Amino acid sequence: MPGDSLRIEPDPRRLLAGGPRLWIGEDTPAVDLGQAGHAIGILFRRDGAKRVKDGLEAVASSALEAAYRLVGEFWGAYLVILRLPGDELALMSDPSGLFPVYYSKTPTHFVATSDPRLFARVTGESSGVAWNALRRFLAHPELRTQETCLSGIEELVPGALHFPEENRTQPIWTPSAFFPRAPYPHLDAAARNLRETAIEVTSAWTDALGSVAVAASGGVDSSLICAALSEGAKDFSCATLSTADRSGDERAYVALLANSLGAKWTGRIYDPAGFDPISPASQGMPRPSRRSFVASIDAMLADCAHELGADVVFDGNGGDNMFCFLHSAAPVVDRLYAEGPGRGVFETLVAMCRATEADISTMARASLRRLRRGAAGDRPADTRLLAADGSAQAGSDLIPSWRGLDFGRQSGKRDHLDLIMRTRNRIHGLGVGPRRFSPLMSQPILEFCLGMPTWLWFEGGINRAIVRTALSGLLPQELLARTSKAGPDSFIRRAFDHHRIVLRERLLGGLLERNGIIDREEVEQALATDITTRDSIIYRLLDLAEAENWARSWT
Repeated sequence: MPGDSLRIEPDPRRLLAGGPRLWIGEDTPAVDLGQAGHAIGILFRRDGAKRVKDGLEAVASSALEAAYRLVGEFWGAYLVILRLPGDELALMSDPSGLFPVYYSKTPTHFVATSDPRLFARVTGESSGVAWNALRRFLAHPELRTQETCLSGIEELVPGALHFPEENRTQPIWTPSAFFPRAPYPHLDAAARNLRETAIEVTSAWTDALGSVAVAASGGVDSSLICAALSEGAKDFSCATLSTADRSGDERAYVALLANSLGAKWTGRIYDPAGFDPISPASQGMPRPSRRSFVASIDAMLADCAHELGADVVFDGNGGDNMFCFLHSAAPVVDRLYAEGPGRGVFETLVAMCRATEADISTMARASLRRLRRGAAGDRPADTRLLAADGSAQAGSDLIPSWRGLDFGRQSGKRDHLDLIMRTRNRIHGLGVGPRRFSPLMSQPILEFCLGMPTWLWFEGGINRAIVRTALSGLLPQELLARTSKAGPDSFIRRAFDHHRIVLRERLLGGLLERNGIIDREEVEQALATDITTRDSIIYRLLDLAEAENWARSWT
């Protein structure tokens, strides 16, 4: 760092001293930005996706200018610490959210970290559960907000410059800058762009993170990752997890995928007895944001990666949401507003009928309702099994936020961004968690997806049409034609049944009940649910069990 503006310490316990100080783990990459400041994490140049390793002189007249240059000329997973006049500092995490950063304020210091467990090492005080925030989170478990479920700890908004001294935030990267504008691209051109972007992104991450095993299902999202790696001449392998019954067995599709690309593959079978009902999958995180059963998935994928000699597992998490998997009339109305009545609108109307399996009259009525009323409002809170008293409002400052953005007359893009927001708790980056990574959330792919009009994703009457067209000629048609895929539902239900007694003991009389989060009587009734029904309350109970286990890990 320039001058004495930031002192690098060898031990995090020495950070609460005079002046700004930094501790970086031995394996954490960092880049000197010269007079502009410092970057922690991984950065790539926009032009050619070459990784920045040896230092970067970011010439800029201000931290604001440096921040705009960084999000415009680079991408990756990083935190930048930028120098202000008078040796004050500003912080910004990259727009993708793949390097989450949390902060806390003491009476004398502002402390930021990528691992919430470090707060205790720095300040000497353990973080406690913020029970009201936890209840809000459980009412909106898909939403990521600046508020965490730990007292006094918040998350930096990705793509925004935070000024600790002034306690204010300046947006730098905004989704609306990439919203569709005329002239709109044709499907073939968009598909070529996506293919090139995916090749560049997956190749860059492979070079940075090591040999890759892709968590594959034979579905569109993981297949795009595999095909992009193959086209980029990167060695990779595939790992797949299956249920013991046929409902969640995708091995035939994964074998077809791997064999067509010349990749090795292996698999594991879900074991309900292997699910640990008392260990939090969200260990060390500031929210119980991971589903309880994913710890079993983590362990099996890690075992597959070890067998295949891979350093990291890439997953397709977030793909459905990024690739605008909408089931509504939004694309029809968007195209009507963009182009006016005509053949194009009728083609999209027919396409959405095919994609949603609705008839023409049903889709036409839905389009008219949307024209009159606009986009649907916020999704209601999920108050199932929660105690009646307490707020069900989501925490403030959604990450990323669509509120206050100008969507023009294309309200479907609002729905698309809402989908992207709701995948933020499911992606894997460089922070706390297993050795998994979600490359589809990378900034170049995110910006590409935001820039595509909603109707283009459904051209020809099939969802994620841009991705399927990008993969045309690279994969067997049998894979490209899949519109749905199997899942671990039977495993999850059997795991619940196998551990029902333990889950009951865990929830009834536990921390959630004692702190007024859950309704004991409703939970007791739900615990008796027959697993042969399709009732989703089992998933809700497992989410509450994850919250219980997570809360105990912080107390």
